[in-house]
Amino acid sequence: MPVSGTKGVPFYACPMFVDGEGFDCRLLIDGMELALGTWYRVPVKFLNRDWVLPKLSVGKVVTLWEGRVVADGKVVDIT
Repeated sequence: MPVSGTKGVPFYACPMFVDGEGFDCRLLIDGMELALGTWYRVPVKFLNRDWVLPKLSVGKVVTLWEGRVVADGKVVDIT
């Protein structure tokens, strides 16, 4: 089932929680149609990269929040 509002949009904005702390981010979905229960590799841009970068490492578990948990994931690459 597609996630409402993702088809055709360049990014999806929501807080990403890392170690219990939230950071504003943009998932660069570039028009992908996302479906619940499916894994995706999605580039992410942060509003304040310098604040979150020290907390990230490959394999780190992250959570996306939209008034509630909407997705869990892990860091696979940092550039």
